[in-house]
Amino acid sequence: MWTRTETAALISLVLAPLLMAAVASVLGRRAPVLTARLGAVTAGSGFLLAAALGLAAARGDVASAGAGVFALAADRLAVALFMLIFGVSTVTQTFAIRYLAGDPRAGWFTGGASLLTAASAVLVSASTLVGIAAGWTVAGIALCLLLGTYRQHPSARDGVRRAAVAFLIGDAALWLAVALISISSGSVALAELPTTQFQGPEAVVAAVLVVVAALSRSAQIPFHRWLPATLAAPTPVSALLHAGVVNAGGILLVRLSPLPSPVVATGLIVTAGAATMAYGAAIMLVKPDIKGALAYSTMAQMGFMILTCGLGLWAATVFHLFAHGFYKATLFLSSGSAIARIRRHAALPAAPRPTGHRRGLCAAAAMTLPAVALYTAIHLVPAWTHHAAQHALLLFAWVTGAVATWGWLQRRPNITGALYAAALLLPSAAVYIAIVNAVSAFLDPALPTATVPVSAVWPIIGAAAILLAALAGLRLSPAATALHRAVYTHALSAGTINPVTPGAHR
Repeated sequence: MWTRTETAALISLVLAPLLMAAVASVLGRRAPVLTARLGAVTAGSGFLLAAALGLAAARGDVASAGAGVFALAADRLAVALFMLIFGVSTVTQTFAIRYLAGDPRAGWFTGGASLLTAASAVLVSASTLVGIAAGWTVAGIALCLLLGTYRQHPSARDGVRRAAVAFLIGDAALWLAVALISISSGSVALAELPTTQFQGPEAVVAAVLVVVAALSRSAQIPFHRWLPATLAAPTPVSALLHAGVVNAGGILLVRLSPLPSPVVATGLIVTAGAATMAYGAAIMLVKPDIKGALAYSTMAQMGFMILTCGLGLWAATVFHLFAHGFYKATLFLSSGSAIARIRRHAALPAAPRPTGHRRGLCAAAAMTLPAVALYTAIHLVPAWTHHAAQHALLLFAWVTGAVATWGWLQRRPNITGALYAAALLLPSAAVYIAIVNAVSAFLDPALPTATVPVSAVWPIIGAAAILLAALAGLRLSPAATALHRAVYTHALSAGTINPVTPGAHR
């Protein structure tokens, strides 16, 4: 059941940012500061409305609005994604008030960000394939407009060109899939797809086309080159892109999960996700600039997200969308502060680093302590459900804990430092497990059942852990210096994007 208040809130989540985009196009140049503040207030109000709809969804209410191909619905998944979209939009637009103060393109950013917010809201709440595709396409157009904020720079134009080509391919694939599904099944409503007899070669082709669309928007191999080429955009645009737009591939696969998933499509998702995760992580480690490293970090994170989609671990996908979205927005918006901090530290005497056996002990402690903390937290938190999605997220938590512990032990390479790390890791792991359980329980009614058993997830986690340990050993071992240098050189070369201008020869 739903009420008029909830329906009005749902309509406002789409129309308010769309209206703000129109206002920015008129007032942007005349009153840029007022326009920027109105944009931030609109996004913040949308976040509060999304939270209110979340409370209604927790009671079992589903707000609905519109009709026909433009019908909208706000179930638990939609309201969770609303909070991500409007939360990131609020943070970035608030940051841009000062960042773009005095910039003649400030109004352009507010209009593009508001249009992107409205399109993303349609994407996550549309009840039909046509509505999803419409939100998908408009979001891509809005991003290209934002990437062209400083279009007078050749690097900015190159980033727009690369992104537009990738988006054009993905959008064409998605609209072809929508046309094929509607013609073959006679329906475009998501709720009716499981009951239609949509099978055979048409289902295979449609699934592959949807996968192509998702891979192109999330910068997965072979569409991975456009994302690092967009770093000429201003920092708030980069935050919106890396914290929001690239997540659209995972959102699309989650929303269209009722479609048949043939083996060829699943294999394509898993292969592209795993390959991009390894590729992005390798190049991230060698990039000398902060924004470049963050770009390839996003690529690797999206690879993990796409991989969980291929394995049918939908709860892990959505949880990762949230964690990566807010985390990466924070990193991009604080990149200037990070550069200033590095410069300050460079002027100070370097602290002694552990060497020899002590370095090996620190590496072993960095890998062991987070694993012990997670294992203990699983048994301390009574609500642990042993779903495959939760187990997949343990790998991510372990890697994060290992990196943080290694950085801490580099400064305090002694038993006291290890004890401090263990004392902090255990409560952090318990809080992480509790949050994962709470989010999974909230989303469970709106997500399809995981298609991969827990017994099949652990071999994948084990293989990934072995690979990461091998990379760490390669990086730390003095005996592998030559191999390390070769891998470093090839990764650095692969991560270099040369701008292409019309008429130039590569």
